[in-house]
Amino acid sequence: MTAEEVVEKIKSSMGQDVQSAEVHLGDAVVHVAPEFLPKVAEFLKDDPDLAFDYLSDIRGVDYLKMEREPRFEAVYELHSIDKNHSVRVRVGIPEENPSVPTVTKLWSSAVFPEREIFDMFGVHIEGLEDERRLIMPETWEGHPLRKDYPLVWEDIAFTHNRDFKKELVKENPAKR
Repeated sequence: MTAEEVVEKIKSSMGQDVQSAEVHLGDAVVHVAPEFLPKVAEFLKDDPDLAFDYLSDIRGVDYLKMEREPRFEAVYELHSIDKNHSVRVRVGIPEENPSVPTVTKLWSSAVFPEREIFDMFGVHIEGLEDERRLIMPETWEGHPLRKDYPLVWEDIAFTHNRDFKKELVKENPAKR
């Protein structure tokens, strides 16, 4: 199927469960509300014409500085190995109580990307059995990939400021 045929099949079959669907730069893209993700995802996997049997990636996006709502988005990359086509499912996630249902029952490869979205963006994954940090330590506060996460700057010891971190300097500064 071409990207246009994939989009038409999804729009005609899922109706109101899909917010919008289009072909963008040659890729089939579907926009779905979080509450409809499980139903749409199951359709994408089980429909014999689509057969999206491979989830290659889930990414989180923070649109804080852009003029758009909702603030967060989870982007799912799905492929059909046998049919040789793909679709990108974009799920808008609100800033207040951000959450999205898990898709691990359909694609077991979703476990670690979903944990990463929880860890880095603070998006709760509803139904995920092991929702704990994946990259950051358990005691870490905040979610580093949010655009409003405070950046911490640390001065680096160079030759012009060797006294700044004496414990890191192994030798005395060069005499001029």
